[in-house]
Amino acid sequence: MKSSENNGSLRRAPHLLSLLVAVLAAVGMWYVVSVRDRLEAQVEVNIDYYGIPPNLVVTDGLISKITVRLRGPETLLRSIPQQRLTQAVDLSDIKKGVTVVPLGGDNLGPTFRAFELVDIQPPRIVIKADTLMERSVPLRTIVDSPLRGGALTVENVSVSPATVVLRGPEDVVSDISSVPLTIMLDPKAAGTTVHQTITLDTPSLVTANPPSVRVQYTITSGRTVVSRRCKVELAGENRRQYTVEPEEVTVLVEVPEALAKSARYLGQLEVSVTPPALEPEQSKKVELRFRLPEGMTLLNPATEEVTVSRKKK
Repeated sequence: MKSSENNGSLRRAPHLLSLLVAVLAAVGMWYVVSVRDRLEAQVEVNIDYYGIPPNLVVTDGLISKITVRLRGPETLLRSIPQQRLTQAVDLSDIKKGVTVVPLGGDNLGPTFRAFELVDIQPPRIVIKADTLMERSVPLRTIVDSPLRGGALTVENVSVSPATVVLRGPEDVVSDISSVPLTIMLDPKAAGTTVHQTITLDTPSLVTANPPSVRVQYTITSGRTVVSRRCKVELAGENRRQYTVEPEEVTVLVEVPEALAKSARYLGQLEVSVTPPALEPEQSKKVELRFRLPEGMTLLNPATEEVTVSRKKK
């Protein structure tokens, strides 16, 4: 009888040993998957917005990205796509004024549901919105010129259309009584009728319809040809080591009539030459360089090259 009981105990012992090994293996696998290989990772997520009510415009608070810190198995963390991560945020519930939109696990997409969410920065988005307003306003022309006042005279300025519709935040649009339209005159177009298309400059978040207008005007002041005798200047740090021949050249230029006798304006015409690398007593033909003031046009110069020589040591 005792021999039979001993045999039963011996048979149960291997079974218990196998069960113990299986339990230890399961615990080890659980530790490897759930504990030992659980890591943290930080990723940047770009934010896309949708659902903004059609009667509102967001004036502040639209951040472009958030930083998300995750914890999870290393194998899963490595599976996060390396390409651009994007999360859509619904703004359909925002109101005029300030609305706080929380960012939590429930707000993030399915990409992050397999992970423990450790932190989100910022944890919320503070949105400022205003009522979207449309208003028709006239254009206010401002005639400007790169030349001194009175050098160019303008007549028959016309703008089409004369009014535009502004669309944007109520706080901004309601304070706009007109849109400035700056017309920058081209001195070289003196004596002609000019046609231009000018894009309107509006405040941030405000759009104009149409965004650009057609402008026509006539510059009544004419242009005339002036002959100038100019000294050829040597440029560069070692200019004293060189000479130039001829030392002066005659230049024909076209200028606005109102500036044809202005010594200050005409004196802005400069003629120069940069000496090449030369040995002492060597010479070389070099092209002239011209610096013209605004509104001046260079006609055919009497000469386009001069001779530059290096002095003896």
